[in-house]
Amino acid sequence: MKAVVLAAGLGKRLRPLTNTRPKHLLPVCGKPILDRVLEALLVNNVNNIGIVVSYMSDLIIRHVSSRRLDMEIEWIYQKEPLGTGDALRICEKFLESNDSFIVVYGDITLSSYVLGDLINFYYENKCDGVIEGVHVEDTLRFGRIISRDGVLEKIEEKSISGPGIINSGLYILPYEALKVSKEIKLSRRGEYELTDILNILASRDYKVLVHTSQHDWWIDIGSPEDYFNANNKKFIEEFGNRVICNSVIDETIIVKPPSMILENVEISKNAIIGANTFIMKDVRIGSDTIVENSILLEGCSVGRSSILRNVIVGENTRIGEKACIVGAEQVLIIPPNKDIEDNTLIKN
Repeated sequence: MKAVVLAAGLGKRLRPLTNTRPKHLLPVCGKPILDRVLEALLVNNVNNIGIVVSYMSDLIIRHVSSRRLDMEIEWIYQKEPLGTGDALRICEKFLESNDSFIVVYGDITLSSYVLGDLINFYYENKCDGVIEGVHVEDTLRFGRIISRDGVLEKIEEKSISGPGIINSGLYILPYEALKVSKEIKLSRRGEYELTDILNILASRDYKVLVHTSQHDWWIDIGSPEDYFNANNKKFIEEFGNRVICNSVIDETIIVKPPSMILENVEISKNAIIGANTFIMKDVRIGSDTIVENSILLEGCSVGRSSILRNVIVGENTRIGEKACIVGAEQVLIIPPNKDIEDNTLIKN
């Protein structure tokens, strides 16, 4: 079975983090989101992949190519950001002669066991397709799934609050979905929606089943706050309440769990790395500095005697000495490639 990975989105709500890289390459616990999707497919022996790209496609292609994954990848270019329905429509040539295929958004925290369960469920049941649903406490921000006896009736877009099952962005669809993709109209957002394709299939009595995993695997990464929470949640799921440190650090440095320090990180004496801190490769942290509840992306540096709390620091940003940067109710974002002077105070 072939798979289509949708990785063309602009990631507007994650700006300024996505001004310098596509959302799909942001790391969650040190691993780009897109890598998690591709690895889940590979583990389940799905190795013929079409990846739809548009925004900063060169960065995605360069990164995926450098991974040298044991899979056959075809790059499919979406010329304009016209939505997930359009992204599927342009995959028709790649998917020809396939009765069914997998579709997965390239910005979800997909795990191999979730995909495996979905594939097994599809083959064990007589159906035309499957949509993976997840339970959330408030469906208002998402597409709410309406089903009867496990069969999809409709996906209602962002209209009803309260607990329910929502669309996770993972599907197995019949080839007829490609034909239907040519019928859908522009939505109010000015895009062609994949959910409209599913609604048409359901209205024509195609049997699209709703599957839900027993695992709490899905994490929304729509905003910087969501992105920060995704790192916390995924770390606990994968490593528990512990410290992962891939660099050699001084014995005077205090590191509190849960936290992650990747390769080639230099931390000077008497620094404190607090809980829920994720430090990516090639970061430099000065002496007597406190960093907690924060993400430091690749290549950034923090001067001595500084304090960072509830902050995401973009890659290659330099923060001077004795700076105090503290996020309050919302995580505070320091954009990539910035130069923050000594003694700077930033709060929100």
